[in-house]
Amino acid sequence: MAVAGMRRMSFVGLVREKEEILNKLQDFGLVHISSFNELAASEAAARGDDDGADLSDPAPEELMAGNDLYAGISEKRKILKKCIEELAPFDERKKSLFSFLRPVKAGEIEDAYARRESILAEAYSVIKTDEKIKDAEEAQARLESELSSIAPWKAYPYVPSLANTSFTVTEFLSAESQKEADSFSEALTAEIPESGSYMISADKGLYCFAAVCLREDQTKLDRLISSGRITRYDFSNVDSAPAEYAGNIENYLSKLRDSVSAFKSDREEAARHIGDFEMLYDRLGIEASKMVADANFANSSVTFSFEGWVPSKNEKQIRSILEDGHICHVEFRDPRDGELPPTKLENGFLGASIEPVESLYSLLRYGQLDPSAIAAFFYALFFGFMFSDAGYGIMLTVACIIILVRCKLKENMRKYIVLFLVSGISTIFWGVIFGSWFGNLVQTVTRGSFALKPLWFDPQDSANTEHFLAFTLLLGVIHLFTAMAMKAANLIAKGKWLDAIFDVLFWYIFYIGEILFLLPYIPYYGKTAFCERFSPYGIYFLLAGFVLILFTKGRKSKNPFIKLFGGITCLYSLVDMLSDCLSYTRLMAMGLATSVIINVFNSIAASAAGLDTAGITFRFIVFVIIFVAANLFNFAINALGAYVNACRLTYIEFFGKCYEGDGREDSPLRFDTEYVYIEKDDKANVRR
Repeated sequence: MAVAGMRRMSFVGLVREKEEILNKLQDFGLVHISSFNELAASEAAARGDDDGADLSDPAPEELMAGNDLYAGISEKRKILKKCIEELAPFDERKKSLFSFLRPVKAGEIEDAYARRESILAEAYSVIKTDEKIKDAEEAQARLESELSSIAPWKAYPYVPSLANTSFTVTEFLSAESQKEADSFSEALTAEIPESGSYMISADKGLYCFAAVCLREDQTKLDRLISSGRITRYDFSNVDSAPAEYAGNIENYLSKLRDSVSAFKSDREEAARHIGDFEMLYDRLGIEASKMVADANFANSSVTFSFEGWVPSKNEKQIRSILEDGHICHVEFRDPRDGELPPTKLENGFLGASIEPVESLYSLLRYGQLDPSAIAAFFYALFFGFMFSDAGYGIMLTVACIIILVRCKLKENMRKYIVLFLVSGISTIFWGVIFGSWFGNLVQTVTRGSFALKPLWFDPQDSANTEHFLAFTLLLGVIHLFTAMAMKAANLIAKGKWLDAIFDVLFWYIFYIGEILFLLPYIPYYGKTAFCERFSPYGIYFLLAGFVLILFTKGRKSKNPFIKLFGGITCLYSLVDMLSDCLSYTRLMAMGLATSVIINVFNSIAASAAGLDTAGITFRFIVFVIIFVAANLFNFAINALGAYVNACRLTYIEFFGKCYEGDGREDSPLRFDTEYVYIEKDDKANVRR
C-alpha cells in the first residue's frame, strides 16, 4: 500500500550518443521524461506562482506538429491499423478467447521492421483492394435495387422511353391493390375522356399499368397521379425493353459478384501477413514514442539534456546504465516544495488489482497514502456479498485462473482479472456462508430429500430478513469509518496532527453518538443486549461531538463568526451519514436478487423437465439445457450488477471521504505495444 517515492533526474549527454541512450531508456522503461510544459509548471510552483501550476502536457500530435517524419510514421500506423481490422475476419491463426498480446521474439519484430517497405506495400495493396470491394458492393447494391425496380415491367415488350410521341404522353404507374388501379382508371376516363389505361402485370401485390393521354392533357394526368396512391416510374434512361434491360443488369451483376469474390480471395491471401502488420505497427509505435521523448530534449550542436522522474529505488540502477560507456552527467534530487511528481503505485497482489478501477475515478495525488489494498479488500468483499453463490464463485475463480495462466495480457487487463479472481474467492466464501450452491440446485434435483445447509443463515428465510439488513448496515459503517481512518492517516503522515483530531476524531465521536442514539430503531440490533447497555450514552456522544465540531470546524476562516460557529452545518451531516449507511442496503438487494433468481430458474428447469412424468435420460437433458442457459444469463447480469455497485460504493462512499486525486500520470519511456508482447530476455535487441 504505497506510492513510489520519486527522484528528480537531470541528464546531460552527447548528441552523438543520443540514439543509444534513448534505446537504453526505452529498454529500462522507468524514466518519466518531463515535457517543457511540466518543467514550466514546476518552476512556477517553486516560485509560488499558481498561474503556471496547471499547465497540461500537450498531446503527442500537438507536440509533434510539423514533424514530417512523425507524421509519416503516424500515417503508416493508420494504414496498418486499418489493414489489421479489415483482415481480422479472415485471420486463420489459432486464437485464444482472452489472448490479447501475441508473444514474439525481438528478432522477429526487428525482421519485420527491416522488411517494412514490402510489408507497407502489401498493406497499401490491401487498402486498394478494400476500396475496390466497397465500390463493387455499392454498385452491386445499386444494380440490385434497379433490377428489383424494373422486374415487374418485364412483360412490357417495347422500349419504355420511346412510348411518348409528339401528340401523346404515356406514364408507367403502379398501385398496391387492384381496387386502387381500377379507381385510378375510372377517374382517368372521367377526367380525360380522350385517354386510356391498360394493365401490364400484377404480381405480389404490385399492379403495374400504363396510362395514355393527349399531350395537352398532361397537366390533368399529373394532377390525378399526385392526388392518389399511385407511384410513377421513370424509364428515361432505359434504352431497351425491360426484359432485355433486366437481363443486361443480371449479367453485369454476375460479373460484379465474381470480382468481389476474387477480391475477397485476395483478402484471405493477404490475411497470412496480418502478423507482420501487427509487428510493424507496434515497432513503428516504439519509434514514435522515442521521437516524442526526443522532442522534450533540449539540444545544442554537441549536447542534449532532459529532466525527468525515476523511482527512488531505481536511482542507482539508472545511473549505472547511463554512465556505463557514455560521456554524460546524471544528477538526482528530491522533489521541491510545489513540485508534483508523477504518481507510480507500488502495490502487492491485492492492492494492484484495483488500480484500473481507481484510474477510472482519478489518479492518486503524489504524497498521499495509497488506499488500494484496503479498497480492493472491501471491493472484493462487497462483490462477493452481492454475487453470493458458491457455484458462481467457483466458475468466476476458475475462469480467471485459466486466463492468468494461459494468456498474455496487457497490464491493466491482467489487474482486472486478478480483481475478479479475488472477487470470485469472496463469492465462494459468501456462498458457503449463506448456503447457496447454484441456489437450491441440490434440493431441487433431490426433490427436497437433501439440501446444503448455510454455515450462518439463509438470507431468503423471512425470519432472517432483519438480521440480513442489519448486517449490511454494519458493513456500511465499517466501510465509512475505515475511509475516515485513511483520511486521518493522510493528515498524520503530513504532520497535521491537530487536523486529524479536529476533522476525524471529533467526527468519530459525533457519528458514534448518532449510531448509538438510533440503535434501538435499527432492525435486529435494537433487540440486543449491546443496544440496551450502550444506546443511552448515544445522546452524550452526539452532543459532545457537536460541541467539539461547532468550535473547530471554522478554525481556518478569517471571519470571526464562522471561525467560532462554523461547525453548525454538521447537523446536516446527521442526515448525510444516515443516507450513506442506507446506501449499503443495495448489498442486501443484490445478494437476494442473485439467489432468488437462481432458485426461480431451478424451479422452471425442474418443471419443464417433468420430474415425475418423463424418463430419466430425457428429464436430465431438458433440465441441464434450461439450467445452463438460465444460469449463464443470471451469472452475466448479476456479475455486471455486482461490479457496478461495488464500484459505486468504492467511488462515492470510500474514495469520497479519503481519496485525493488529480495526480500526474507516470508515463515512462518504454515498450508500449498493442498487438505483440516482446519477450523480456530479448527486449534489449529492439533497436532503430
